[in-house]
Amino acid sequence: MKYLFITFFVTLALASAFTFYSFSEQQTEKTILRWAVALNPSREKQADLFEKWMEDNGYPPVELQIEGPKDSRKNIVQGVAGVAGDIWDCYRGEIALFQSVGLLEDVTDVAEEMGFGLSETYAGVWSDLTVDGRQYGFPRGVEAHVCWVNVEAFERVGLPVPPKEWSFEDFERIGKKYVELSNKPGEHQTIYFSRQWGLYEITILLRSLGVDILNETLTDSNLDSPEAKEIYTMLYRWVNDLKLVPTTAEAKALSSGSSAASSSVWYLFSKGNFGMNFAGRYGVMFFREVGPEKLSISEFPHRGYRNTLLFASGPAIYKGSKHKDLALYFLKFMASDVYNQAIVEDPDCLPPSPKFAYGEAFESPVDYPNEWGLHGQIRDMVHEIAIPFSDSPYVQKSTYGRYINNAVNNLLADRVSVDNALDELVDLLERDIVRFVNESEKLKVKYEQQLKDQKEIERLREEGKLVPLHLITNPFYRRYYVEQGWSLPEGGRQAVVSR
Repeated sequence: MKYLFITFFVTLALASAFTFYSFSEQQTEKTILRWAVALNPSREKQADLFEKWMEDNGYPPVELQIEGPKDSRKNIVQGVAGVAGDIWDCYRGEIALFQSVGLLEDVTDVAEEMGFGLSETYAGVWSDLTVDGRQYGFPRGVEAHVCWVNVEAFERVGLPVPPKEWSFEDFERIGKKYVELSNKPGEHQTIYFSRQWGLYEITILLRSLGVDILNETLTDSNLDSPEAKEIYTMLYRWVNDLKLVPTTAEAKALSSGSSAASSSVWYLFSKGNFGMNFAGRYGVMFFREVGPEKLSISEFPHRGYRNTLLFASGPAIYKGSKHKDLALYFLKFMASDVYNQAIVEDPDCLPPSPKFAYGEAFESPVDYPNEWGLHGQIRDMVHEIAIPFSDSPYVQKSTYGRYINNAVNNLLADRVSVDNALDELVDLLERDIVRFVNESEKLKVKYEQQLKDQKEIERLREEGKLVPLHLITNPFYRRYYVEQGWSLPEGGRQAVVSR
C-alpha cells in the first residue's frame, strides 16, 4: 500500500508539473527558463539582472522563473521523468551526484568560447565543477568557511579577540577565559565561546592533523584513525569539561521562548551568547540586519596544518532541457562583469571571477566602514588555505554527515564512548558504501579500480616513493601530498623521497 501511494504521489506531481509548464509557456512571448534554486531575495534580484543583461546584449529575450525550495531528490525524480527545470543550482558536490545518473549537460566544449571556462574562476573549485575532467557548471559564488568573531562581546569582558592564526591550545586558553568572564559565578551558563561544531568544522580540525574523513580515493573512511579519536576526544572536552561549546540541549535552551527570528544562531551570535560563529562571506548579510557591527575573522584552530573548506555553488544545465542553448547564456552571465559587480555589492558570496575580489569596492565598501578589511581576508583564505570538501561518489554526504553529527551528539550526551562512537561510524559508512556501489555496475567497476589505486598509494608511501597525483581523487590529499613532498604536481617526474 505504501509503494502504491508513493507511485500515485510521484505520478500526480509530475503530471501537475507538466501541466504547469505547458500552461506557462503559453502566457508569454519570451522563452521561459526555469532555475531550481533555494529561495531568497538575492536570487530574485539575480534573475531580474539576468533578464536585463540578455536584453542589453541583444540576446534572445527570456524570462527566468525561480523554482524552490531547493531539493536535489526532486531534481533527480523530475530529471529522470523529463520534466525538470532547465537550470539546476548545484551545491557542494551535487554536480557529481547529478551526473552520476547522467542528468547534466557537458559544457566543456563551449565554456571557453563563451567565456565561462574553468580559467575564469578559482582553480581550487574546479573539482566541484567537473566530473572525470569534463566541465558541467560555473560558480554562482565561492565561499571559504571562517570563524566570525563578535568583537563587541570580547570588549565587554575586556579580552582581545582571538588571533588570525591559532592552535588548539590557544582555543582552549582563550575560550576558558571568555566563558569565565562572560558568565556570572553561580548562575546558569548562557554564554559560550562558540556555537556547536558539525561536519564541516570537524573536517577542518581533522585535516589540520593531516587526515581527512575519507581516504585518498574516497573509497573508505579514516574515522578509525588515531587522529579521529584525538579530535572526538578534544571535542568532548570542549563541550562537557570546559563548557566552551554548548550541547544540543543547551543550544536549544538558549532560544526557548524566543521568536522564530531570535532563535537562530545568528541572533545568539549578535547578542554575544556565542563569541564565534562559522560561515562564509554570506554572513555579512545577516550582520547588516542584526549586528554586531564590530567583527573580526580568525582561521580555525589547528594542529600544524592550516586549512579551511572551500565551497562553490552555481548553475548546471539539465540534460533534458528544451532550451539548453539559452541556458548556456546563464552560465556566461555568471562570469560577466555585470553579475560579478553585483556580487561585490551584495555579499551573498565571493564573486566567481577572482579579479573582482580586489579593489576598494570589494575590500572597503563605502557604506560599511565596519567591514573594511574583512572581505579581503576571506578572499585571501580562498587562495591560501581553502580546500574543497571531499565528496565521494560512493556515499552521499548527507548520509555520512548525518552519521557523524549523530555520533557527536551521542558522544557528548555520554551515551557512548569515543571508541564506540567511531566504531559505529566506520561500520555504518562501510555498509552504506557497499550498498550504494552495488546499485550500479558502472559505479562498481570504478570503485574496484580505485580500491586498487588505494593499495598502490599505500605501497608507494610505505616504500618512500612519490605517489603519482592521478591516483588521488580526494581534493584534500591532492593538495596535501604535493605540499608535503609526497607527490609532484601534475606532469612532475617520479622520484624517491624520505618518509
